Amino acid sequence: MDNEQEKRRVILQVIYILILAASAMGDMPSFTADMSRAMKAISLLIVLIGASMLCVSGDIRRVKTASSFVGVYGFILIGIIVWSIFLWIINLETVDFILRGALKFMFQFLVLLIIFAATYMFGERAIYTTFYGLALANTVMLVINLGVYGPVESLNSILAMFQGSDAQEGFARAMEIHDITFTYGFFIIYFLFFAQHTKERIIDILIAVFFFILGWKRIAMGALPLTIFFAIIMGRMRTKSRVRLMRFLAWLLVIASFSYVVITRTGIFDAITQYYDIDTMGRSEVYKYIEKYYTISLGFIGYGFEYTTVILQQIAESNPEAHIGVVALHNNILTIYIELGFIGFWAWMLYTWIFQLRWMLNHWGEKVAMLFFFSELYIFITYMTDNTLYYFYTSLVLRLMPMAYAFHETTEQDIRLWPWVRAQKRVT
Repeated sequence: MDNEQEKRRVILQVIYILILAASAMGDMPSFTADMSRAMKAISLLIVLIGASMLCVSGDIRRVKTASSFVGVYGFILIGIIVWSIFLWIINLETVDFILRGALKFMFQFLVLLIIFAATYMFGERAIYTTFYGLALANTVMLVINLGVYGPVESLNSILAMFQGSDAQEGFARAMEIHDITFTYGFFIIYFLFFAQHTKERIIDILIAVFFFILGWKRIAMGALPLTIFFAIIMGRMRTKSRVRLMRFLAWLLVIASFSYVVITRTGIFDAITQYYDIDTMGRSEVYKYIEKYYTISLGFIGYGFEYTTVILQQIAESNPEAHIGVVALHNNILTIYIELGFIGFWAWMLYTWIFQLRWMLNHWGEKVAMLFFFSELYIFITYMTDNTLYYFYTSLVLRLMPMAYAFHETTEQDIRLWPWVRAQKRVT
């Protein structure tokens, strides 16, 4: 009977991997946005399979663990959409704009359903199955692009990228899979500091590092080493000191985020980048054009979810001379402030960093909280120059990490880098 159960479990994992890989193939640059969204919808099959397994097994303890995380994650999403609906109504937004914002949020709720299904079926193993699904998709893209550009031209393209070419071209450009590339940072953190000591873990690290570098997202390459640095330092600290440091850094990031909005609005950001001759790739120009759309004051209520896209479109239409070559702000921190307003911005920051960290510590122990903290720290740094906040697979893996690790069961192969960290609560 145990052998039969193990076979079914393996078959389910293979099905999950194949479905996720098929869905992730939509992130190839050659696909249109509509095609990409349609392929993401394939992942609904994972939800249906998870629902079927729930009906068959009905493991209440697993449901309680998974649903508690989904509830915490979902609460902030519901808050954003409710506040946005209020702002859309008072601003008399068009139906097309509202539907576009609602569609994007539907995919965020689909993320929650997928991770619920994955963790219910596989527990902590959901991290590995998700990694293999995304890596399989990346491998297929690699093979396709090698066939298109040829091995020699592809190698030259990669070498030019490594040598500091201003922009990826050819094969390197085709392999710049934005969303999936960012997810490998989460997996590297997990494999380095939280995964069990097995040969599989070493192979997985090499695969994750390979695709992480091949995707060549500069902000991610800066964010990951900084996160690893804090992970090593904190891992060698005593329990009370480590918890205090996490809480201190959480508050520091909240305050620093608001300060970042202030220095951007007041022109200090532009002055600093000019003084140090930093190439912002057009961001400074964009920030100048949007200054009139927001103020640093308690009375600024925002415009609602996705409105920064509308602002950029309006600027491009009203001022053809404006250097607006993007349809998104490439700065999630500033985007949150403009779309949610002063109070909404602080509510989002405090919920993300202060409430969630405290909830992880109180309910699931230090290691789950640490994995949450490092995952958030890594991706939060990318918010400064990118739009990773609502990327589909990035959001999926970010939320999956602590949720799946809450199912961890201690074994002799557990990571030993942090000898003082208390074990998780055991979930059976």
